[in-house]
Amino acid sequence: MDDSRDRWRAALAGRAGGEIVLTGAGTSRHAAELAAGWWRELGLAARAEPATGFDPATGRAPSVVAITQSGATGSVLRLLEGAARAGAFRVLVTNTPGSPAGRRADLEIVTPAGRERAVPATRSFTSALLALRALGHVWAGAPREEADPVAAAAPALLRAGIAAETRVIRFVTRVRARGPWFFLGGPGLRPMAREGALKMLETAVTPAMELPAGELAHGPAALLGETTPVVLLSAAAAPGPAETRSLEAARDAGAPVLRVASGIPGPSGGGRLDLAPPASLPTGPASLAFFAAPILQLLALRAGERLGRDVDRPPRLGKAVRDD
Repeated sequence: MDDSRDRWRAALAGRAGGEIVLTGAGTSRHAAELAAGWWRELGLAARAEPATGFDPATGRAPSVVAITQSGATGSVLRLLEGAARAGAFRVLVTNTPGSPAGRRADLEIVTPAGRERAVPATRSFTSALLALRALGHVWAGAPREEADPVAAAAPALLRAGIAAETRVIRFVTRVRARGPWFFLGGPGLRPMAREGALKMLETAVTPAMELPAGELAHGPAALLGETTPVVLLSAAAAPGPAETRSLEAARDAGAPVLRVASGIPGPSGGGRLDLAPPASLPTGPASLAFFAAPILQLLALRAGERLGRDVDRPPRLGKAVRDD
């Protein structure tokens, strides 16, 4: 990683100022949204845009960071070509060395996640998040010796999320889910809620939607019932007022609830499951993103298996990923 960071520093020399647009499609867009928030905390002028809707010619961003697991997503290739014509500095984060997108970038960062078994991205998502955290620190001019506590704890956070699989299976087994599934994201975690909904859609092939943490008690409450699970992601140890309203709406409707949050897990049972990372690990939205990622993936996997879906090859998704 030190050698990589030296290469990144050389490529980024003189590019500390100006706006940075992070972009991608699907899961990669959610990685871009998370990273843009992290980069703003580092003092960078970063924002996220969907690859299918951003025009570099009019967006006027001097730097564009594109994320694509395959390196062949059509909208990302077109965006990089447009960024080149607009004179933008182009960075690519991909899991595929020698990809078509890599040939269109000024700086290519290849994550070492290895080949994805399934069409829906899983481990390449978390690898991209780690690469984006490291790149943000380099771009912001962080000293070489300055460690990122979230990146350092990421392996332990991911292992803790994977270790929750048995409890996730029990939750899915108890739920008579016909959908929709509701994924609620607290501050800094809405991209993860969107990722959870996307994974449920593309892996379990069942309806799912993302909402802000406090919005469930409004219009969506009309759909709540025993067959509409609610997944709440929160970096808070205890639910705030907005989350409490949503939890109460779910409870009143008899909807099963999975709460993934920092701090001490709340009471489980009665259709509710609380999961939290170990108290020894860092807290906050960025840390919870790494803990929640495998939980959301396992949730969609087990829900899809329970419904008899082909979880590795969802219908029509492969062509969508290639052709966009």
